Amino acid sequence: MRVGRGESQKHTQGSLRQSRNLRQLRALLAFAAVTPLAVISGCSGFVSAGGSKTPPPSQDTIQVTPTSLNFGHTVVGKKISQSASVTNTGKTSVSVSDASLSSSQFSISGLTMPLSLPAGQSSTFQVWFTPNATGNASGTLTLQTSNGLSSGQVALTGSATTGPQQIGVSSASLNLGSAMVGTTAKGTLTITNAGGANLILSLISVSGGSFGVSGMTTPNTITPGNSAVLTVSFSPTSAGTDSGSITITSNDPQTPTTIITLAGTATLAPVAPTITTPPANQTVTAGQTASFTVVAGGTAPLSFQWQKNGANIAGATSASYTTAAATTSDSGSTFRAVVNNTVGTVTSAAATLTVNAVPTPGIQVSSTSINFGNGVVGRTSSQVLTISNTGATTLGITQVNTSGSGSFSVSGFSLPLNVNAGKQTTITATFLPASVGTASGNISIVSNAPTSPTLVGLSGTGIAATLTLGISPTSLSFGNVTTGTSSQTQNVTITNTGNANVKISQITVSGAGYSVTGGSTPVTLSPSQSTTMVTQFSPTVAGSVNGGISVVSNANGSPASVSLSGTGVVPVQHLVAVTWNASPSTVSGYNVYRSTVSGSAYTKINSSLVAGLSYSDSTVQNSTTYFYVTTAVDSNGLESSFSNEMSAPIP
Repeated sequence: MRVGRGESQKHTQGSLRQSRNLRQLRALLAFAAVTPLAVISGCSGFVSAGGSKTPPPSQDTIQVTPTSLNFGHTVVGKKISQSASVTNTGKTSVSVSDASLSSSQFSISGLTMPLSLPAGQSSTFQVWFTPNATGNASGTLTLQTSNGLSSGQVALTGSATTGPQQIGVSSASLNLGSAMVGTTAKGTLTITNAGGANLILSLISVSGGSFGVSGMTTPNTITPGNSAVLTVSFSPTSAGTDSGSITITSNDPQTPTTIITLAGTATLAPVAPTITTPPANQTVTAGQTASFTVVAGGTAPLSFQWQKNGANIAGATSASYTTAAATTSDSGSTFRAVVNNTVGTVTSAAATLTVNAVPTPGIQVSSTSINFGNGVVGRTSSQVLTISNTGATTLGITQVNTSGSGSFSVSGFSLPLNVNAGKQTTITATFLPASVGTASGNISIVSNAPTSPTLVGLSGTGIAATLTLGISPTSLSFGNVTTGTSSQTQNVTITNTGNANVKISQITVSGAGYSVTGGSTPVTLSPSQSTTMVTQFSPTVAGSVNGGISVVSNANGSPASVSLSGTGVVPVQHLVAVTWNASPSTVSGYNVYRSTVSGSAYTKINSSLVAGLSYSDSTVQNSTTYFYVTTAVDSNGLESSFSNEMSAPIP
């Protein structure tokens, strides 16, 4: 196909114009893409860029964006911030060396001076408003370079009101340490009003343990900025660890109930040593050794010194003593133990050693008396008695009998019972009290030993069964928990504080959002045994929630209970508002890109072209800094290069 010269010239000119228009569009898009952005956190307000004029290219200047900041209303003493940026709008690098603020109620952070700022580059910083008095506050911010260039004044405004009353305590827990039974330990708790109105304490109560409070009556008024001191006392009546709590009810709108946990340890006064079981007489054959044992009570540590015929034996300083190989000359020697501690000294009764010269059996028992102590009526307790043959021939035991109260018995053997020379055997003594009160008796061992019968004294005291449970703590506070999440777990320990088995038949929890794991039922706790329940609060709606745990058992005072409290709060939402200047050419719309890494890894966050000059990003997360750029797109789908980058730190 041939084209005439005129048509060819028109075609060429049209192509040139189209090419020129396309280059012009791309140039305009590129120009629009480098227009500065204004990006701030939606938590701090909304500021749009593009309001100031660009200085002549030949002049070195710095510019602060935005040119004014309004912090709105806040409470005296609270610190709030907004983001701003300083840009080098000149052609050469400058050094920002000074920041001037006309009011002490405003401050800045995030600028380390001197700050070297290349041409066309920006740096983001924070401007803070910390009011120290009620009313309106105003000031100005001016940045200056090392060569005298000024950014111009940024107007700063805000207002403050007095906050409501606010309770503060010196500690959420108080440990009164150790105190002897019958004495009192004291500590103090300082209650402060950190708010701006009168704090009224309407009730102060103490629960659990041997604790008390004094020094303050209710109702009590604490004026703003002042404090009052509460004296806490611990007066134990029995030994062991103790816990409790103080509950303070006030007119604090945020914390109407404040709970302080209490702890203390009670100790008994030191007790002088006593001999519980004296050493027993021993019979051995010449060439054998003899062992003596003493059992002593009293406050530890206890020290021992064995004596032979009234004289100390070198190195014999433990609760038992074994002689060297005995000779007939040792027969008739006496052995005793001297026991002492920091309070006093006691000497045991003496035991006699008999040494036989000749083919005879000898009998020796591990203890000449067995004391079972306190035993719960209907509950069996046992102790083992060791019988040794200290002679040279077989020991034949033909009878083992008990006498006295019917609460005692023996088992673990069959008759006749033969024990070879130098060997030993054991029998089991049992105490099963049928009623409350003391009981006594004997074990009689009949054998072919010359000293037969051998007697072992028995004693014990029957006591009534006590069924009690201890719950620690008796109340749990989970504080504020964001809805849709779960609190940290807290433990509740259930302990059998009685002397008989306690059966827990049911554990239930009440209150929306509270849950309990562990402590499965039914369960039987022996004396001093514990089980632990793990408690958690998972609110689904905002507001305070009270609940409780109920523990049903056969213990006195059942059911035991634990009070639960917590508040569901709505999660904080954050928003970043992105604005830009319009492209001077005709475009179909704009794209917005975001990254968490400055200068790279940008991802488009708008699903369709943005027709306006702003975009709201509500998908940001706490404690993250985001970096934004924009592009312009024409009707043919051509997209400009990225604009300059701006950052948005999310608190």
